[in-house]
Amino acid sequence: MRFGVCCGIEDAGVVLGAGFDYLELGANNLCDDPNKYSGMPVEATNLFFASSIRLFGPRATPYLDVARETVDRAAKIGVQTMVIGSGRSRNAPDGIDMEVAEKEFLLAAAAIADHARQYGITIAPESLNRSETNIGNDLGCLARGLKYAKVGYTADSYHVLYEWNAEEPSEPYPSAEYWAQQVPFLPSHVHIADLPRYAPKPNDPMVQGFAARLLELGYDGRVSLEYRRGADFEAELARALLDLKVLFGG
Repeated sequence: MRFGVCCGIEDAGVVLGAGFDYLELGANNLCDDPNKYSGMPVEATNLFFASSIRLFGPRATPYLDVARETVDRAAKIGVQTMVIGSGRSRNAPDGIDMEVAEKEFLLAAAAIADHARQYGITIAPESLNRSETNIGNDLGCLARGLKYAKVGYTADSYHVLYEWNAEEPSEPYPSAEYWAQQVPFLPSHVHIADLPRYAPKPNDPMVQGFAARLLELGYDGRVSLEYRRGADFEAELARALLDLKVLFGG
């Protein structure tokens, strides 16, 4: 298993110095000069679309040309997995049939994935919580839809926990059955944080079930820490990496 951090290029030295294996940068901020990333293991990206891009509704923009250019830039620096979050871009405006919008998002992901395959890049959309978008809030449903569309998916613990908590559950933390529903088969990529979106602790039952489900499925890919930073970024990273290794069994 490889561990990385969702960050900006300015954080590369601190992240790699703390012992992480790779960087996950924002795809919509990648520059055209690959030399800027020379020697940096930028193995994954997130965000993907700038907030000005709209996938649905009367303000929809021609997104596919933008997406192809973004993938082309990522390929030049060795990116292997591209997460599509982009909550504002994929948010369906009032008056749009939500079921149709969900299908259109799957079609968009499939079109981008078709372009990315020539570079060996995996496109892996993630579920986002309802405070960020109204499309793709349920990870299990999104994962199954993406599988039908022949597209990978990203399992993000924070967004799943946010949605679980929003339902006002009677249980103190998600059950193994819940995690099995939300992570129905092997994901292509993983984002991790606890429910307040801090770096997870290995004794936290809120994330233990998530890690256990991934290990049960035999996941051995990349795990990107995507969290809310505290005051001492460098010290936090060192501690977080040790905790992640313990959480995933060594």
